[in-house]
Amino acid sequence: MSDNTLAVQKAIYSTLTTALYPVKVYDSVPQGAAYPYVVINNTEVMNADFLNSRKDERMVYLSIWSQYRGQKEVVEIMADIDDALHRKALTLESGTMVQSFVQNKHTSREPDNLTFQGSVKLRIITQH
Repeated sequence: MSDNTLAVQKAIYSTLTTALYPVKVYDSVPQGAAYPYVVINNTEVMNADFLNSRKDERMVYLSIWSQYRGQKEVVEIMADIDDALHRKALTLESGTMVQSFVQNKHTSREPDNLTFQGSVKLRIITQH
């Protein structure tokens, strides 16, 4: 059985790297990375079989980090992520992306009172 998780992550990374330029997109943030940046965080995979075809539903969590004064930069980056990924069928190295939905967006101020975080939750359906 194949798992398309890495193919989905590569497609998201490739799409966001282009759509958000010059904002960096990371899976692992290097020490001293400049703000703002986006992190591909957790992925949760659930079986979503429909009749006789194998489908998976994924929840992919993205974080946006900024030290811009106020939430403006985080909100704008989240809007760009929405434009790039909502209702898009991205090309995968393995399997087929059926649909991608931006399911939830959220902002918060970090305790240092300088840094803002944005969170984007993607719901992605793939077929083997």
